[in-house]
Amino acid sequence: MEAARKTTPILRTSVGEKIELKIQSERDMWYVRADKSQIDNVLINLCVNARDAMPNGGRLTVETSNVQFGQRRNRPPMGAEPGSYVALIVRDTGHGMDEDTQSHVFEPFFTTKEKGKGTGLGLSTAYGIVKQSGGCIEVESKPGRGATFKIYFPRVESVSYTHLTLPTIYPV
Repeated sequence: MEAARKTTPILRTSVGEKIELKIQSERDMWYVRADKSQIDNVLINLCVNARDAMPNGGRLTVETSNVQFGQRRNRPPMGAEPGSYVALIVRDTGHGMDEDTQSHVFEPFFTTKEKGKGTGLGLSTAYGIVKQSGGCIEVESKPGRGATFKIYFPRVESVSYTHLTLPTIYPV
């Protein structure tokens, strides 16, 4: 568990010194069918967006966990079937988004940043990577209350796939 709280200089540098970075990873994480470098790309895109939503600092939490969704209890998110998933959750204390912004957030070239500050490709890229891996991604946010991005990758049984633990993604 201690190793899960550490991160590489790349992620720390990406979010900056004003932001408190907290990393939590469950033990004995399941495997997913996803390219490690693509998962890195998703995580960095989400963290950079979180950083931009907290220009005066704040708290950024990244966590992984194993999740079981059923037919009736603990229902899966929209677009996912009941079953076993690995969750990657990125939560920030930034300025948040209204419902209209949330409805466009994964569209290519959509950005809320001022001209010259963003391409609008980070979240659409993350969305594409997650979908390509058979997963789903959702956002929860309210203005003034930050944002939470939840990604669910289907579990695979073979160890020949990516083991989604934060120490594996960002070895110390």
